[in-house]
Amino acid sequence: MIKTTSCVLALMAIALPASAQAIRPLSQEDVFRLEAAADPQIAPDGGMVAYVRRSNDIATDRTRSSIWVVGADGSGHRQLISGEGETGSPRWSPDGSRLAYVRTHDETTTLEVLTLADGAARTLTTLPAGQSGLAWSPDGTQLAWAAFRPSAGPAAAALPERTEDMDWAAGAQVEERLSFRFDGAGELPMGRQQLFVIDLAGGEPRQLTDDEAGAGGDFAWSADGSALYFSADRRPDNGALAPDSELHRVDLATGEIETLTGRTGPDTTPRPSPDGTQLAWLGYDDHRMGYHNVELYVAGPDGTEPRSVTAELDRSVSAPQWSADGRMIYFLYDDSGQTRLARTNLEGHIEIGLDDLTPPTFGRPYTGGSFSVSMNGRIAATVGSSIRPPDVILMSPLGDTHVLTSLNEDVLAEIDLAPAEEIHWASPHDGLDIEGWVLYPPGFDPAREWPMILEIHGGPFSAYGPTFSAELRLMAAAGYVVVYTNPRGSTSYGYDFANLIHHDYPGHDYDDLMGAVDHMIGRGFIDEDRLFVTGGSGGGVLTAWIIGNTDRFAAAAVVKPVINWTSFVLYSDLPQFFYRYWFASAPWEDPEEYWRRSPLSLVGNVETPTLMMVGGADLRTPRAETEQYYSALHLNGVPTRLVVIPDSYHGISNSRPSRLLTKVAEILRWFGEFDPAKEDVVTDGGTAE
Repeated sequence: MIKTTSCVLALMAIALPASAQAIRPLSQEDVFRLEAAADPQIAPDGGMVAYVRRSNDIATDRTRSSIWVVGADGSGHRQLISGEGETGSPRWSPDGSRLAYVRTHDETTTLEVLTLADGAARTLTTLPAGQSGLAWSPDGTQLAWAAFRPSAGPAAAALPERTEDMDWAAGAQVEERLSFRFDGAGELPMGRQQLFVIDLAGGEPRQLTDDEAGAGGDFAWSADGSALYFSADRRPDNGALAPDSELHRVDLATGEIETLTGRTGPDTTPRPSPDGTQLAWLGYDDHRMGYHNVELYVAGPDGTEPRSVTAELDRSVSAPQWSADGRMIYFLYDDSGQTRLARTNLEGHIEIGLDDLTPPTFGRPYTGGSFSVSMNGRIAATVGSSIRPPDVILMSPLGDTHVLTSLNEDVLAEIDLAPAEEIHWASPHDGLDIEGWVLYPPGFDPAREWPMILEIHGGPFSAYGPTFSAELRLMAAAGYVVVYTNPRGSTSYGYDFANLIHHDYPGHDYDDLMGAVDHMIGRGFIDEDRLFVTGGSGGGVLTAWIIGNTDRFAAAAVVKPVINWTSFVLYSDLPQFFYRYWFASAPWEDPEEYWRRSPLSLVGNVETPTLMMVGGADLRTPRAETEQYYSALHLNGVPTRLVVIPDSYHGISNSRPSRLLTKVAEILRWFGEFDPAKEDVVTDGGTAE
């Protein structure tokens, strides 16, 4: 890894058949044909890569996962695991002869192992509550994972005895925890994550941790196989406190747990060096800022004398992995909207190896990606671009890359997709350089005027980038120029840039976004009367804030927003977090500040026709936030409509492709209804006339 390598050109250069022409825009049906590579696991000898292939099934309206393999030279590409259910989490045994994985069904998860020599698979155990984490012991004789184990909660008050033939109402649900529900999971049962191991020679799983403090799925084996390092917050009342996990070590023979860290701030992702003499992990000192840079630390095996080896990077890092010789640590970090793979030696000398890593999602263009490193230094990673979902690439120790898969060639060969255009402008507030990207509609001609959609990311501490987005591509396919940006507060630009919105959100990020609109209008092909704005979560906050401050948009779509900060911090699934980090005090201590920053405080100014949308089961920005604003708009005589996506959590389109399509279709229909040039726009994912 001696040079920065971009795989975008390689992916774009995959040859199309001579007769194939990109002749049409992306359609709704195409979303069910898209596939994405995830979790690439390279074999120890570097000769083969197992990965998870995600695809959208139109018959079941589900995103399905299956394990495939491909040789390091691109040969032998095939589905490795078949049968009912979905398969994932492929993990090679240390000698590369076997592959462990999980198979999920509707209500159970099985842990299985495949022997590659004869193709024989066997089920080791069934996990009724699912699992997280999966790792081989260094000698290949055991597997470890984490799983939830229930415990008794507070009982309801006693009532008169009743017989089975009596028809009584359901009993009371009694709760004493501050955090008792979580978005994506719903109501949380009483209990804790615990660690388990199983001997592949036979026998039942053995539970390593069994106290009320629990463990966690963020773990790794010690180099000698005698213990597991794990990260968990084991404080008795951790659900009511600021998040603060520590590193722990549990001895396999005795079950004794030793706590290795104790600072104020999270410590996660423990990774012992191959020889066991050092321990790497991720963390930061918690200063109660909205954003902290996550740093990579190295210390002795007991966590003593820790030092940060990425303190000078000014970016958050993730996914650390040691080289086989223990001299380097590989990791990911986001920079200017792109996810990079880098490595550092133990003195903090960082080398950038690979750009353009991409997450296996089909929705919005967030940063992300994954990788693994073989014993001989070969790297498998998921890489994509603004016109391609991620494929698997292989990088040699010298930095040479080649693409192993081309999952969407049959679909993309037919579709007219132009790469996202990077743009920059000076914020009207203070001249700060702001970055964004533009997607153009098929047949774009700068000599005519076009309608424009400003699409705003959530978070707010997250980042968009030049990665594939079916949602935004469908908007462009409907005839809109689509602009998406990283205003102040976005990650991947450093600590100071992200914290420009600390205790001031929404704030001057509004000016950054208006600067994007002005920049595009100044280029001469945007119709100022046909501007539209939308965003979800944090982007919903900013969309509502925008229409409370300006009437320049023809219509808006506010998706899963925060409207009233007081109700949000007390009703979200993370009440212990938001008020501590996003505000200087609790809402009852400074109600004026909470109201000042609430979009609801500006609703009396709104004249923009506004669509409201939320998942019916959203627990992160609860449905009541959306409905408050919808009611206020209605009462104020502003054209509005409420769209609820049934049974959907905060990630509206997660796992159900039709929800992604519904989200986009409802937004485009609304924009079309309030477009001053309605006859020029269609709203079903087709192309404008």
